[in-house]
Amino acid sequence: MDYIAFIIACVLFSLSPGSGAAVSINNVIVNGLRGASFGVIGLQSALAMHLMFIYLGIGVLVSQSPTLYNGIKYLGILYLMYLGIEKIVSSITNKNSFKLTGDKKKKLILMKEGFAVNLTNPKSIIFLTAFLPQFINQDTGTGLQYLVLGGIVVLVDGLVMFLYCFGANSFKQFFAEEKTMRNVNFLFGLIFIGIAISLAM
Repeated sequence: MDYIAFIIACVLFSLSPGSGAAVSINNVIVNGLRGASFGVIGLQSALAMHLMFIYLGIGVLVSQSPTLYNGIKYLGILYLMYLGIEKIVSSITNKNSFKLTGDKKKKLILMKEGFAVNLTNPKSIIFLTAFLPQFINQDTGTGLQYLVLGGIVVLVDGLVMFLYCFGANSFKQFFAEEKTMRNVNFLFGLIFIGIAISLAM
């Protein structure tokens, strides 16, 4: 097995900007690096679930069933639209509803948000369904292979999401002003809605 090629493909897959990257950057700006880490955990939990679905064969079912695919797709689109509208409303009312204050419930919300964003991304399931089997040796036990490769996928994607977070955190002082924060909320609201529209097309 060519692990180098597999890891490079994983990095390219994770680096491509999408809803996960947008959520991670937004979280670190609003909630700080520690708060954003909970969102990354949520994202990776959903990715791990995608990998489990693929191992169980559900990934193939989704890729072959337009109805199931579209159901998951539009659920994700609606959720991203909801996040976008909430951010825009937050910018207008100057109410930062995602600010982390150390409350466990709010950390859990960040995890749930990241989980929901990744779980309702059928393109991730389709890509992994087509991608992973190419690196599986069918002549030996596939269970351990899926576990190892799945672990690499989650690890690489998690590191890339933290890379996005560290990058955003480096510019956090720029976002300290109230007016700037309102503009950022509005911008990310548009980004979430834009991603939702692009997925719908």
